Amino acid sequence: MLKVSGLFILLCGLFVPSSQTIPVDASQITDALTQELIDKKFLSLLGAINLDGLLNTILSKVTGLLNLLTGSLLGNNVAIIRLQDPRLLQLSLHFTPGSKEVELWIPFSSSLYVKLSLLDPLILNLQINIRVQLLLESGIDGKYRLVVGHCRLLPETIQLQSGTLLTPTTSLIVKNIETNLETFIINDLAAEVSI
Repeated sequence: MLKVSGLFILLCGLFVPSSQTIPVDASQITDALTQELIDKKFLSLLGAINLDGLLNTILSKVTGLLNLLTGSLLGNNVAIIRLQDPRLLQLSLHFTPGSKEVELWIPFSSSLYVKLSLLDPLILNLQINIRVQLLLESGIDGKYRLVVGHCRLLPETIQLQSGTLLTPTTSLIVKNIETNLETFIINDLAAEVSI
């Protein structure tokens, strides 16, 4: 099996000008990166992110008008949100010839458990990509090193859907929550996984 320390040598092959192409097996690189993410407990770290406080802030804004009309819809801090059963999907490398960077896309899927005080718990299916920028930089000593650049969630890759049949009234509320959860995931969850 390819060691991640050997990953550097393989990535160097991606940065060589096209006239001096060195054969690089991208599947070896993605397999090594996948194994490293598993070894570092990446999925456990995602599941351990505390999203409740962030979600309560978002939902208090979303339900503000309803609270004025009907009294407290959610109460105080009664929203619970958890990433459950996160699964790592097939990693991929995206390379632009002539560039000194490679983008690593880390797709994962998860169930998103959402419990609000007036609704039954919702289980939403979430799929999302995390994009990591990998750069090859030359140090003062002339040696190259692999640097991890930006790490962010890709908003355009978020897929969030409910797998439950809902009444029309609940469906309207859930649709509003789903829309705001996407914003929440893009802004707040992204801040938790950014480098």
